[in-house]
Amino acid sequence: MYKLWAKIINKNRLVDSIVVKNKEDVAMSEKKDKCLKEICQKLDLSVPVWLKKHDLEFAKFKYVTFYPHDFIDEVDFDKLEIELLDDDKKSAV
Repeated sequence: MYKLWAKIINKNRLVDSIVVKNKEDVAMSEKKDKCLKEICQKLDLSVPVWLKKHDLEFAKFKYVTFYPHDFIDEVDFDKLEIELLDDDKKSAV
């Protein structure tokens, strides 16, 4: 299962958060895109612009931060943080 946790942060305080899941049998990038769109729809936000720096950050840390300049529409928070909680990879312990 693919789960993303999104947090809206304003003035270093958690304003809102949501967890979305995707169980579809599609590519990981498509799951990420669908989850991001669902997050934005449920939080009533425009979808942020996903740049190469966001790809690198998400691939390396399983975590990405969007700031107001990453959105086309105006937002009333300092940042949107998205974290991958589960990506179907089992540890080899």
